Amino acid sequence: MGSKSLARGLARSLLSAALAIAPVAATTAVVAGCASSQGLAGGIRRGAATDAAAHSAAIAAGDAAFAGRVDRAQLELSIVKYEEAIKLKDDDWQTYGKLARACYALADQWLFFEKEQNPKLFLDTYEKGYVYAQRGMAALSPEVEKRLAAGVDLKDAVALLDKQAIELLYWHATNLGRWANAQDITVVLSFKERIYNIMEMVLRFDPNYFHGAADRYFGAYYSIAPSFAGGDLDKSNAHFQASIKIAPNYASTYILVAEFLAPKKQDEKLFDEMLDKVAAMPDDVIPEMAAETRAEKKKVDLLKKRKAEGEFPF
Repeated sequence: MGSKSLARGLARSLLSAALAIAPVAATTAVVAGCASSQGLAGGIRRGAATDAAAHSAAIAAGDAAFAGRVDRAQLELSIVKYEEAIKLKDDDWQTYGKLARACYALADQWLFFEKEQNPKLFLDTYEKGYVYAQRGMAALSPEVEKRLAAGVDLKDAVALLDKQAIELLYWHATNLGRWANAQDITVVLSFKERIYNIMEMVLRFDPNYFHGAADRYFGAYYSIAPSFAGGDLDKSNAHFQASIKIAPNYASTYILVAEFLAPKKQDEKLFDEMLDKVAAMPDDVIPEMAAETRAEKKKVDLLKKRKAEGEFPF
């Protein structure tokens, strides 16, 4: 294994172990406090849109552009249009959910492959996504807004929300998780409990949501954590299989099995099978998810490269 691959593999191992065992209380209060109040400056302005026709037109244009997100320019346009909509109606919580998803898509499907060249844009886009989702939760629930403004962490404030908030909950957690993982270990630990709690809510509200999203998360979670700190490869596999049963053509699940579960099981055959399955998928295997499938297929090559460099020593 080359020195670069060894260092990267060691860093990932240390990060995984620390994520699983370190107490949240040991992390910096400054980071957690900042994220609790982000996106609430000035409070939510409630009431009718300042221009109802323009608000509706902006949402329609955003939806049309997002549907064409296989084209990066259309995805970026969708964000612009959704941002226009919330400027006209600040308590439009549904559009905050759309914005959070669109930001995640831009970061995961495009900026991820350019992050060495522009790491700030990569991080900032995930940050925009989780902040928009958090503001959407406050827009949906005045009681949540009051709690967040008072300094209550979102992991506790979300207890006031019901299934209606599932899109905001999920895209907050996914954007926040990716943003934190790309940074310092103290940032990851600051939000470990929040993300876990939110994903438990998503699983409870609807296991089928977004192609078995919550089971997919827990599949990765239980494969990353070491056994002495709650990691459990049987639980990981059970969650991954549950997600696959819900959405057998959703490429990301197989990518996560290859990246996290297969190396832990020392199962090179499983690693290769998962990547080959994704590589063979037609882009439109799920017609409305062609952009996501294309991005996951690009990740196949990156994982094969990491294996060739010795990062997955089967």
